[in-house]
Amino acid sequence: MRPLLLLDFDGPLNPHRAEGIPPGYQRHEITEGAKTWRILLNPVHGVELNALADSFELVWASSWEHGANRLLGPLLGLPELPTIVWPDRRPVRRGSWKAPYVADWVGDRPFAWVDDEVGDVERDRFPEALILPVDARAGLTGRHFGVLRGWVRKPFAHKAFPGDS
Repeated sequence: MRPLLLLDFDGPLNPHRAEGIPPGYQRHEITEGAKTWRILLNPVHGVELNALADSFELVWASSWEHGANRLLGPLLGLPELPTIVWPDRRPVRRGSWKAPYVADWVGDRPFAWVDDEVGDVERDRFPEALILPVDARAGLTGRHFGVLRGWVRKPFAHKAFPGDS
């Protein structure tokens, strides 16, 4: 069983706090019904994520929920991914409001979490996980992808997990 790679969209894949369009990114306009979003995407991210899918099970951990599969994944060339649904988005005292739902969703599986709103609180809560904060002004970089590739090669990734034969 591959470890999970939990992917936030806004921040890591869409550097929504960038000034202008960062190098390698392209502006896209997405319309669904009466809503329109302007996002920035780097096509290299789709290539990198598809390559990581050999080592990780990719999962949307984004407030876009199922909209990520419908509206965003196709722009990056990603297949339909499992999606964490957030029943409540109220802020919490410390750390990410997503953390309790992530804990329930991942169970005992190893995981890496890429998000612009994670840090030391999540590292303390999930000491075995790779918590990879991303600057929402820059998005994912080659360094982030290198860290993910290195982490998944660690010996833990080869141990048996519940359900393995």
